Amino acid sequence: MKKIGFFLFTLFSLVGCSDFIEYPLENKMVSLLSPKDNLLTNDSVVTFWWETHQDANFYRIQIINPNFKDPEKLIMDSIVVKDKVEFKLKSGKYQWRVRPENDGSQGAFSSPRNLEVSY
Repeated sequence: MKKIGFFLFTLFSLVGCSDFIEYPLENKMVSLLSPKDNLLTNDSVVTFWWETHQDANFYRIQIINPNFKDPEKLIMDSIVVKDKVEFKLKSGKYQWRVRPENDGSQGAFSSPRNLEVSY
């Protein structure tokens, strides 16, 4: 019986607790990198990019037309595992934001950025 206990102790010591614990993300945010705020572009395909968070397993990105205060159309509300996503947009005004998430919690959304696509 002592051998089994020693084996389990050794196993858990090698694996480490951080492999089993989801750290809370409440009030944690990620910084948006691109596109910059108030960008006017004639490209229909836009790359959205943000900083990663060490405790996040994935990220929720939301894109809305024209803005979150007076929304008319939800363009995207998706979970992604990377820190970038490309999306094709029609001509128009948009806002976008991102929040970090893991299986146990979700962070706060970043401050929204404005984007205008015109082609």
